[in-house]
Amino acid sequence: MKILLSLFISSFFYISPISAKTVHDGFGPCDGCVPSLHGSINGFQISQSDEDFIPSQDARPRDSRSGAFRPDLMYLFLVAEFARHNKLYDLSAETLVKILRSEERADIAEMAADAANVARRLDLALEAAKVWFRLDPDSIKARFVYLTVILSNNEFSTAKPLVDDFLSNNESEPEKKLQYVSELVARAQDREGGYRFLVDVTQQTPGSFFKSLLLGQSAWRAGLAQDAIVRADEALVYQPMSEDAALLKASALRQVDGERSIGFLSEFLESHPDANGVRTSVVGDLIREERYEDAIPHLQHLAREDASNANIRFTLALVLFEVGEFEESKARVHRALSLGYEDRASAYFQLGLIDEKLEAFPAAANWFSSVPKGGRFIEAQTHLAKIKLATEGLDPTVAYLNQRANETPEYFVVFVELQGMMYRESGKFDEYFAVLDEGLAAEPDEPSLLYSSAMAAEQLGRLDVLEMRLRRLIELQPDNAQAYNALGYTLADKTDRFDEAKSLLVRALELSPDDPVYIDSMGWIEFKLKDYDKSITLLQRAYELERHPEIAAHLGEALWAQGREVEAKSVWTSAFDQFPDNDVLLETLERYGLD
Repeated sequence: MKILLSLFISSFFYISPISAKTVHDGFGPCDGCVPSLHGSINGFQISQSDEDFIPSQDARPRDSRSGAFRPDLMYLFLVAEFARHNKLYDLSAETLVKILRSEERADIAEMAADAANVARRLDLALEAAKVWFRLDPDSIKARFVYLTVILSNNEFSTAKPLVDDFLSNNESEPEKKLQYVSELVARAQDREGGYRFLVDVTQQTPGSFFKSLLLGQSAWRAGLAQDAIVRADEALVYQPMSEDAALLKASALRQVDGERSIGFLSEFLESHPDANGVRTSVVGDLIREERYEDAIPHLQHLAREDASNANIRFTLALVLFEVGEFEESKARVHRALSLGYEDRASAYFQLGLIDEKLEAFPAAANWFSSVPKGGRFIEAQTHLAKIKLATEGLDPTVAYLNQRANETPEYFVVFVELQGMMYRESGKFDEYFAVLDEGLAAEPDEPSLLYSSAMAAEQLGRLDVLEMRLRRLIELQPDNAQAYNALGYTLADKTDRFDEAKSLLVRALELSPDDPVYIDSMGWIEFKLKDYDKSITLLQRAYELERHPEIAAHLGEALWAQGREVEAKSVWTSAFDQFPDNDVLLETLERYGLD
């Protein structure tokens, strides 16, 4: 090691500092990182060397008191440099901070802060920046890096005098300074505290559109919708036609009530019909609320305003599909493609859906076949398999899927499961289980096949196989809530192993406490244990989260067991009106003589 070290030192007599080329250029917002140490801050030039810079001899590691050469620190510099070259950024930053703790110098602190930035280590950046600023308080660069990291760490009281001084000087434009401070505050982990701090330090700043907008954006980031609305209204007083202010207010209103957001944006568009950014936002709101008919005129307006925009055309096609305008939807997709719409997979998939709705099955199959491997491929193959099943029959469909499984090994599991689906939908449960079992023989620890084959085994009453495979799945994926729930529910519903079932369902809920399916399962085991009060509470919560017919069936049974027969009938009747073909609900009604 000593010989190697000597050779390294002789080749690199002076040690270059850790690079200032960082993952984030400048001092703008960046989640999870501190700022790079170069660039310009509102007129202040922040110079920084590049990777090839070789520092002067003064930068060699010497004892700060005696001036003697420090070989121990030289070794640590080499470790830091080696780590940087090999992209071991944590090690590089930790080593430089270790050097800094032994030898407090401004240049070392600067390198340590920069390395911590590359490593995205706020703790180390904070330590290095504090030392740097203490040693060199007149350095503009040290001051701004220090300010950045202490605000990121929510040290608002420490930052206040520095920010006050920065905002009160006349060396740069007020709006740029305000923008910079706002961006620094946006880094704070405590976003509400950051907003309160920003309000405090800008009290002496004259009121303006820009100030109100920045405060509103800060409030919105902090989740303070009402404050954001007030600030957006202030900004709109200064500039009534500002789309930025209108969009800020809409975003804040959306946190409170989506309908209020839509109403406000619609009113804004009445007086400012050319505000296409606002129009785009209201389209998004309307689609989220599934108000497709209302979205269509806005999309048509946007399409007229920007005739070459393929994305607008495709969005309009999707909305027209939702309202049943299939031919018009098809024309819009083709128009989007002619304008260069880039996501051809989604376009082909949508054309397949349209022709499927129009019962033009050969054309639909052709479009689904054209979807390339990628995001929509599995969905397309699923639709294609269903079309083949309906038009060609079971055997040709399974043969096609088996061929595809052999041709595309990366999608082997998908095509095996599709074969199982075709058998299941044809009522051939023995074959359903057999094809999944064969797939599992080829991929014995494939989680998806373990789960699917367990569900197929349940259809055949093979509870031993179901339990074996779900327990294996839990071994492979101990945080798989679905596996715990499936096994727990089956044991509750098909056996008398209630205590064991409950422990499994408790684990499922620990992993996913707000899933209505898992809450329903827990309600069902409490019903089996005859704790009807707990059962009803859980099942009512599950039914509030999702109006599912099987949850309704369980809730009705729990109410009936407690003597609340009128309520049980009401739940069942309501569910039956909505889901008249659900097997579980129909079987429950028949058992209670309500068919």
